[in-house]
Amino acid sequence: MSRKKRPQTRIGKRLRCGRCGCYAPKDLTSKAAENWSGKWEGGRLALILCPLCQTPLETAAAAANEAELTAGKADGGKFLPDPVLCITGTLADPGTVLYGRDHLTRISTAGQAEKLCLVEQLPAETRCVPIVGGVMVYLPGQHTVP
Repeated sequence: MSRKKRPQTRIGKRLRCGRCGCYAPKDLTSKAAENWSGKWEGGRLALILCPLCQTPLETAAAAANEAELTAGKADGGKFLPDPVLCITGTLADPGTVLYGRDHLTRISTAGQAEKLCLVEQLPAETRCVPIVGGVMVYLPGQHTVP
């Protein structure tokens, strides 16, 4: 008898809270994982925190990040995780070059760039907005202008 597998969103071995060490739910898209928070560095999950170990400030920051991401997707944006570099325009008219917000912060702090995911050949009217964890890309005709 074949069993239908649920899609798993996990990285390698089972994750643990970075403070208390308790195991994260195996399925990070499940209801049980809904209040866990993660910190991404260099395009990789660097730290996860269980709900009991999060400070009120960390909980509020996670809620704000989620709201920003949800609003961006609702406006027709596509999220690209850091490290990312968006280039709009053509060779004759280069347009805009944009790093993800977190990556740009790391460059200014460390003084060096890391391996980037380069997003090119975007139409000149494309709007790229740095948000926590990456860039929200709005292609022409697929977004509302604030």
